[in-house]
Amino acid sequence: MRSLAAGVLLATAALAACQSKPAPTPGAPAAPQAGPAPARPYAFTLRDLALATALDARLARLSLAASEVEAALAGAPAQRARAKELLPAVDAARAETERAAEAVQNPLDRPGAARTGAAAKQYADRLAAAVAASAAPLTPELAAARAALGEAIAAYRQSRAAWRFDAPEPQGAEREFAEARRDMERAESGVMSRTRVAPREEGHEPDAAAARMAGRMGVERAKAAAARLAPVLAPQAARYAAAQERVLEAVYAIQAAPEGERPGLARGYHAAKADALAALADYFAALAAR
Repeated sequence: MRSLAAGVLLATAALAACQSKPAPTPGAPAAPQAGPAPARPYAFTLRDLALATALDARLARLSLAASEVEAALAGAPAQRARAKELLPAVDAARAETERAAEAVQNPLDRPGAARTGAAAKQYADRLAAAVAASAAPLTPELAAARAALGEAIAAYRQSRAAWRFDAPEPQGAEREFAEARRDMERAESGVMSRTRVAPREEGHEPDAAAARMAGRMGVERAKAAAARLAPVLAPQAARYAAAQERVLEAVYAIQAAPEGERPGLARGYHAAKADALAALADYFAALAAR
């Protein structure tokens, strides 16, 4: 269940649509020119979105590597010995996460990215100490560091949700791809929410079959839109659609599996999610570079 919980925290949340800058009121008096014009509020650009999504992808890689180590630590002695062999992958993922956090440039985004990178380092350090411990490796301190990382990730993503997004509305195939992507992500978050929380009151549980159908339709729409995109965007979009299809298959499997089988399935979810986020970061970067 630990791996499942981490997967939920690393699940992609769609960025909220930001309102455009209002037009001046007709006939309104001109602004006084005595002093310097007020600084324009920072907007979240496509480049910022690409860098933030790249950080999300690195965090998913770290979660995947860490879940493998924690699974080994929780197993039999022979499995615990394997944790040392798996630890270098955590160190590599941590280093990539720190570089991705340092690459974030938006002044409003940097503090949250820095806090998330610091939490990732602390968790990786705790995990390394757990591997080196001779007994009781899964300590409360490790659990606390894992929880702190999850909270930092959630706070980082939430801080970006209400920002003004400075980019034109997508049109044509780009719009269709964006809408299909949102449908797939809604289906994913809906299934994960139903999997991790207590059952809802009777009559208020969302229709799981309808959610699955919406997710599958989103996959097909995303693949079709990707095939119609410009050559500079199509490969990244196709990679994302294929990876997000694996994400949905993983969350459906987690939902249907007995509790004891979920951690192993969650590691497959981590791997697919990391691939989806990496492809999406490349897609946003290609959009920004046009």
